[in-house]
Amino acid sequence: LVFDQVPGPAELLARLKIRTSPPTSPCAANCESAVGVRAYTTGAAIDESTVFEYEGRFFKNQEHVVRVGEFSFRNPPVFVQRADLRVRDALAEVESLLDHLFRHPNTPVFFARLLIQRLVTSNPSPRYIADVAEAFRSGTYAAPDPQQAASDVTAAPATSSGAYGDLAATVLAVLLHDEARGGGGEGEASPETSGALREPLLKVVHFLRAMEYVDDTGREVSLRDLSEVIGQFPYLSPSVFNYYLPDYKPDRFADGLAAPEFEIFTTPTAMSFLNGMMSLIQRGLGTCDDGFGMWSPNCKNGQLMLEDPGNATEALAELDILLTGGRLSSREAIRKAYETAEEGEGFKAAQKAIIMTPEFHTLGEPLAAGPREHVAPEPVEEPRSYRAAVMLFFGGGADTFNMLVPLNCPLYEEYMQVRTDVALLPQQLHSVTTTGQACSEFGIHPELSFIKELYDQKQAAFVSNVGALVEPLTKTQFKNGGASRCVGLFSHSDQQQAAQTLKCQVSGASPKGAGGRLADALGSGSQKYRTTSFTVAGTATWSQGFDTRAEVIDRRQGSVRFREYQQLQTLVSNITGVKHGNVYCEEYAKVLEEAIHSSEDLGALLDNVELKTTFEASSSLEQQLKQVARLIMARKERKAERDFFFVSLGGFDTHKSVATVLASKFKEVDNALRMFVSELQAQGIFDSTVLVTHSDFGRTLTPNSGAGTDHAWAGNHVVLGGDLKGGAVFNEFPKALLEGNDQDAGRGRLIPKYPWESMMVPISEWMGMAAGHHAEVFPNLANFNASHIITRAALFRS
Repeated sequence: LVFDQVPGPAELLARLKIRTSPPTSPCAANCESAVGVRAYTTGAAIDESTVFEYEGRFFKNQEHVVRVGEFSFRNPPVFVQRADLRVRDALAEVESLLDHLFRHPNTPVFFARLLIQRLVTSNPSPRYIADVAEAFRSGTYAAPDPQQAASDVTAAPATSSGAYGDLAATVLAVLLHDEARGGGGEGEASPETSGALREPLLKVVHFLRAMEYVDDTGREVSLRDLSEVIGQFPYLSPSVFNYYLPDYKPDRFADGLAAPEFEIFTTPTAMSFLNGMMSLIQRGLGTCDDGFGMWSPNCKNGQLMLEDPGNATEALAELDILLTGGRLSSREAIRKAYETAEEGEGFKAAQKAIIMTPEFHTLGEPLAAGPREHVAPEPVEEPRSYRAAVMLFFGGGADTFNMLVPLNCPLYEEYMQVRTDVALLPQQLHSVTTTGQACSEFGIHPELSFIKELYDQKQAAFVSNVGALVEPLTKTQFKNGGASRCVGLFSHSDQQQAAQTLKCQVSGASPKGAGGRLADALGSGSQKYRTTSFTVAGTATWSQGFDTRAEVIDRRQGSVRFREYQQLQTLVSNITGVKHGNVYCEEYAKVLEEAIHSSEDLGALLDNVELKTTFEASSSLEQQLKQVARLIMARKERKAERDFFFVSLGGFDTHKSVATVLASKFKEVDNALRMFVSELQAQGIFDSTVLVTHSDFGRTLTPNSGAGTDHAWAGNHVVLGGDLKGGAVFNEFPKALLEGNDQDAGRGRLIPKYPWESMMVPISEWMGMAAGHHAEVFPNLANFNASHIITRAALFRS
């Protein structure tokens, strides 16, 4: 028994957690109340059989308390009884969890912020978020402007239920709030930070609708898969975290500001967007000239039907309203494009010009502020020496305790006992030997035959027992506290950032990437190496430094170039040469200018590259590594001295069928590395290249019921290179694998004994990092002693 009288809403929600179905007994108290708590009893008094109703939910007048000595705690509701498993009970437990999450006090704020980001502005003020969250909670929204009284949902019940979580009221609050309508009053975001970069697919659909696209045969609009063209396509987000992260921040943005859509506005996607839009305007919707449409024998499936008004003034006014909402600032440049075009092509020329402007690509007031100053690039001297580091990231959390397995020793028996039906048998594995470990023999996954060859040639090694750490962490400290730990342990998004920043106590990408920070140090050190950082896997934190900006390369084409740049070069300069006070417009203009110039410069170099081997890339990883090989081949022409490359292979989140998935993924890795290393050897540059693997985290030693493994922590990884002292397993492999071992964090998770820095510090020194830069490249390094870090002399020959 909890209450002996009818409680208020706050009291009820604080104490009662056990839900029940609607009672059969009649309402006994507070029955006429529309907003209060109603009571249903079987007798005259309120007792443990009483059921309370609040906002359509029914609660038992009971609580379960567990008492251990003088301590006590609430026991959460459990519906599933292990002795009597029933689908109905499992569904009830899931429903209970969903209800809890839906009613969590953070949920309205979470929904409010994300909805505002998607529909209005990337950086809403706290007041804006609070107002939208309140509309979500109350299910009502009254527009603040008296002229909007007709939209007051309290007076228009057809548009709102007045119930918690009503999305009609929530969206009204998002769209009709002062800040959404350019308020800028006290407590609201400033015009400089109001707005957003628009999503690429929305820009395509907007243009098709505004320009009155009509299919030639009357069909619905048919677009080809654009996910790897413009970075977005319906139902094809690359992960459960959507196309981009809500807190993504471009390097030039001030701390505290986000611009999520810029994560997929890269050089390849920006150039591909322009090429597709130019094709649409010039030819119609088809595949020719990198168009967005489906194949058609005459290059188009439909065309834009909006007619040219016949003069520049009217055309410009109409396009300004339809495509930028009347915000266009580069009007003279657009007018000139219209008036100087060939006869009959003026309207198309104006359309092409407008779709390159910041106003078309962003929301918010542009705040044009005159011409931008351009800084001439410094002359580049001839390169001295060359070295390259390649990061191969296994996205999703790779099960690397089936990549490297102890053999013919007592530890293998523990491996078999703990891994049960996902364990690999000795005859399946490639046997290798090592020294300094409890087991002198290990097995490599059967699909990694090339890694086995490199290991035997002492050009590959394994680094065991590694993961994200702030400082050394014992099992006791993990369970009881007493040592710093990473934020978001076992979370994909958090631990991907942790593995790439090597500063896991800080959430997000603000510490920049380890590869980017190392590039900074090499560029600013005593040798002042010319460093470049590339990513062939989209935007990647690892590649970004404080001073080093990563160049994004397309895995298929390498450098994607703007097809009409030569004809539109002057127009591009006029558009990108305008400075804007709005941060989204300004960043767009800068990124576009940089993307066009870098793609032109790099494309001209790569056009002349001929690889030494037949590198017939078909898989995603093969294509990525082929582009890395092409860039390395062009190192002299690029005058490169130190290069960093980021490539990635996803799909390692093996919650089920781990054996099948690992076999497929490791086969792809092995084939890609075989091609890549063969090409580098043919170039005579393998001795100057090192490749290292990382992942979000390892996986549980114990399998789950779906023959899969779940999120864990410590793992084993590969380093390979021509200058490596390979043929060894570095770091102490876990001494025990059974439950209760010294590294056991529970549920088959192992606490790593060594940090990622264990392998990255010697690689950084081999790349040429001076001794005085360790702290800036590896912020947590001082927390570890020499036993946690592999020495350069141990890992490399030179």
